[in-house]
Amino acid sequence: MPEPLLRDLRNYLEKVSGAKPALQKMDVPHLPLFMRDRYSFFSIELFGRLWQLILENAPQAPGSAGEYEAQAKKLTPHLGGSPVFVLPSLPSSTRDRLVQRGVPFIVPGNQAFLPSALVDLREHFPRSTQGAKASLSPTAQLAVLYHLQCESLEGVPLRVIAEKLQCSAMMLSKVKNELLESGICSIKRAGRALLLEFPRSKASTWDMVKDKMTSPVKATHWVRHSTGELPALLSGFSALSRHSMLAEDPLPTYALGSDRFDSLVEQGVLTLLPDADTADACIELWSYDPRLLSDAETVDPLSLYLAMRSTEDERVEQALEQLLEGIAW
Repeated sequence: MPEPLLRDLRNYLEKVSGAKPALQKMDVPHLPLFMRDRYSFFSIELFGRLWQLILENAPQAPGSAGEYEAQAKKLTPHLGGSPVFVLPSLPSSTRDRLVQRGVPFIVPGNQAFLPSALVDLREHFPRSTQGAKASLSPTAQLAVLYHLQCESLEGVPLRVIAEKLQCSAMMLSKVKNELLESGICSIKRAGRALLLEFPRSKASTWDMVKDKMTSPVKATHWVRHSTGELPALLSGFSALSRHSMLAEDPLPTYALGSDRFDSLVEQGVLTLLPDADTADACIELWSYDPRLLSDAETVDPLSLYLAMRSTEDERVEQALEQLLEGIAW
């Protein structure tokens, strides 16, 4: 029985409805075993309607909007009405897709979407620590992305993290203060070493921090290169096409850190051009070295999302959502 979630749900419904909610436990015997193990079921009369609530029995990473939509369709015949998912947390991108697809949900104390009855989609964030920056510096962003995608930095001494991120101890000290001020991590001491502690899961950390992150792309350049294969990671549409059904651009896009870019230009490997007419590649100049976050052919998924999320192309938005849903937190 999901007692903490059930308690939070009761408190939230009492607050938004003004009445003490009367939740009735439901027995749904003919469901697949995995659904009976994962969920508990309750009914409630709210705003003049009967709702069937589905509560997760144990904390787990939020599913995708497509997963919840598919499960809602399977559950509806068994519950006799439209199911409402009650979840402890929900990424904003998944929330938006659930609203678009008309799938009801409640995140107790935070948000709710009950079509024709209750819509509470305000963003509720913890109060920022005084002095916290609106956005992370490039190196702080790099540190968080490294923790989320490459290897955990939990309990790792700061000097070791500095080596992994190829930055100075002084720079990492600034990053440490920045992450503390932003509430992303805390610090503990082990002997003479300072260790980072991340209090949230990786998925929750990403959901908290993504709005503090910015695109890593500082500038773009049209280039011609003298090698058969450019020594750089694919980015932009060239990378996103590898993770989706989007067609790849005829002119490939690559990502380079500033030092690497300057070195290739000095060596004559790259020749800068004024436009795309005679170019054979587009180079994105990044605020951190993309190779620190990926050993594949493409840049890391979260940096790619940050670089392209301002698009107004619906096809790209859907491909970026699929990209995030494919991350194994």
